Amino acid sequence: MPRTHSRVPEAQALLNPAFGAYLLACGVHAANRAEARRPLPWPAAFLVLPLVLPEDTRQALPARTSRSLAAWLADHPQQRALFPDRAAALTPYTRASMRTALRHQALEITGQGLRCPRAPRKAAPGNGTEVADCAKKAAIIGRWLAAVDLATAFRLLGVRP
Repeated sequence: MPRTHSRVPEAQALLNPAFGAYLLACGVHAANRAEARRPLPWPAAFLVLPLVLPEDTRQALPARTSRSLAAWLADHPQQRALFPDRAAALTPYTRASMRTALRHQALEITGQGLRCPRAPRKAAPGNGTEVADCAKKAAIIGRWLAAVDLATAFRLLGVRP
């Protein structure tokens, strides 16, 4: 984790690898339960956190998956423009979060991709609404990623694996 976040309590809480692991598990679990019922390709994990953690992006995400990722990006070109830099900045954090999730068996890697062996717990009410909102949005991203070809998702977001 970059040193610049070591003194800001909000950044420390948001960029805690355990929190990132929880959000990844929420996204992977939703993807695993989506129509295809298949593992989520592991590179897709690097798309979840940059879409969920920035507050402006999270608030712009829909409440349901009735719209596709492509349709949402068409309506929010500024989010697509910001995504490559955010994804690059959050890559080390995503790696640390994935290691934490694997170490604590919140995620597992199979030959086909990432699986969530058990449903993540619901966010406790005492943690505030932001944690629950992040978890809900991570699940939306997971369902989107399950419904689209991974290469298409990367292309739509303007990044490469």
